[in-house]
Amino acid sequence: MEANRYLRPATLEEAHQILLQDAKNVLLGGGLWLKKSTSSANALVDLSTLGLGAIKDLGNAVEVGAMVSLRDFELSPLLKDIQGGILIEAVGQIMGVAFRNGATIGGSVAGRFPFSDIITPLLALDTTVVFYPHKEMSLKDFLSFKGRLSDILTHVVIKKSKGPSFFKKVKTTALDFAVINVAIANVNGEYRIAIGSRPSVASLAVKSMEVVNGAKKLSPELIVMVADLASEELLYASTGAASAEYRKALARAYVKRGLEEVSK
Repeated sequence: MEANRYLRPATLEEAHQILLQDAKNVLLGGGLWLKKSTSSANALVDLSTLGLGAIKDLGNAVEVGAMVSLRDFELSPLLKDIQGGILIEAVGQIMGVAFRNGATIGGSVAGRFPFSDIITPLLALDTTVVFYPHKEMSLKDFLSFKGRLSDILTHVVIKKSKGPSFFKKVKTTALDFAVINVAIANVNGEYRIAIGSRPSVASLAVKSMEVVNGAKKLSPELIVMVADLASEELLYASTGAASAEYRKALARAYVKRGLEEVSK
């Protein structure tokens, strides 16, 4: 990406005003994907000095600043116990340590990247995204939001929960993007199933969740039925990495395996 100016605002208000001035003014998080972009920007707006680099314990939730690196996220003791460590497991599979030292949680979430390995387990948990000024929404609603959002993502808030969980990233090589990723969590007795890299951004398998959560017991037959439903209710597409049919087969297999593991 080429940019005409590099700006480092002193406040969030200043950053927001700069962003509103021109649709080609772009927020700079970690910048690892921006540098590969072929588009140009009028100004890059750096948020690194605005106090968004902390992970805080809110009691019933953990607040993660948008400028927290994926590596700091991975090493945080506040996150390792949430839902059996599913977030730590997922983020630890993103590229290498050097990459995770540069990439930020805010950039990863705000970008709504289809291949994201952290959005999928965040979606399977009770996650809220906070924007400046004065906007807060569930991660699910943010992912389905259409159009350009002119607000600034400042924090990701993850409600604390304990219970079994499952995460699987299918990839061709150790440092490759996901062909598909699947996250399943039993959050306070409610199953949540998220499937990403289909190759579109992660989504909840809502119909499958309704069937699971409406059942008194997860029998082997019901698990197979739900896995089939999860592979059918979401859209899958072919890319150079994998065909739509292969992605559907992987989703079916790992939803089944995940439900078996989480329901033990």
